[in-house]
Amino acid sequence: MTTEHFDKAAADYDKKSRRIVLADTISSAINNLPLSKQMCGMEFGCGTGLVGMGVAPSLCELIAIDTSQGMLDVLQQKVLDQGITNIQTLCCDFSADTYTQKHDIIICSMTLHHLKDAKGLLLHFTELLNPGGYLAIADLITEDGSFHDPSAKGIWHHGFDPKELTTLLEGFAMEDIKSTIIHIIIKKAQKNKEFPVFLLTGRKK
Repeated sequence: MTTEHFDKAAADYDKKSRRIVLADTISSAINNLPLSKQMCGMEFGCGTGLVGMGVAPSLCELIAIDTSQGMLDVLQQKVLDQGITNIQTLCCDFSADTYTQKHDIIICSMTLHHLKDAKGLLLHFTELLNPGGYLAIADLITEDGSFHDPSAKGIWHHGFDPKELTTLLEGFAMEDIKSTIIHIIIKKAQKNKEFPVFLLTGRKK
């Protein structure tokens, strides 16, 4: 799943109901954090904004970042159609671009497994957080590699162990780290095989 793949998939991305349900679950869980209208947030790997649009009403501003301009075009159209004024889109690749804006919350939903250097990305996230700022990561629990089609490209991790991520983030000056399984993706084509999704949150010291 490369940037080109997501560009092509963007127009029909929101048509799968399971994506809507998952995004609603993730955004609802993130909204349980003590968010406020004084907070500036960023979502990395925002796609068409299914998660970010559910969190943005609780914030002053949300910068929605993705490497796929096609996905961002869909999000931007939704923002215009709905008269949303506090979501800004930015096409940016953290591996190639310098991004230094600080945030009070950073969201990364179902994106981390697409990044080869997940550890480096998480470190960068913590560096971009203001003291007391929150990190919210949603992704698959470690799976056997059957979640994605074998021909899919750009899949660097078959899920993650939240305990390992917790230990990693503790080393990056994060505290109050909590992880919860918030959703189960059921693949009917795989005899209703279940793939748990976790939400991990933490606060920068």
